Amino acid sequence: MDDWQIDVESQKARHSSGLELTFEGRPRTKHFSGSPSRVPDGMQSLELVRLIREGYQAFEAAWPEEGGGPHVAQATGKPQQEEGSGVKVSHRRRRKLSRSNSPG
Repeated sequence: MDDWQIDVESQKARHSSGLELTFEGRPRTKHFSGSPSRVPDGMQSLELVRLIREGYQAFEAAWPEEGGGPHVAQATGKPQQEEGSGVKVSHRRRRKLSRSNSPG
């Protein structure tokens, strides 16, 4: 993983091949994602997937432990809540009504 330059503040990881990953959210939470850009021409799909996986691991390893590091907001602009806290959401299904086609 020495081929990676990690910038935690701007949430980017750049590989020596030119591949760049941009991240959103905080590693080790369900609110973490990333997207590749600057994919080198002619790079094979399997190599790309391997580098993306490696980039995620390198970024996660560089991320400060809980309680430290930059505060990151979700795409909504609202601060993230820690895992395990928050509101529990219950789902209810509506009953399906069937209408008979026979005259009443």
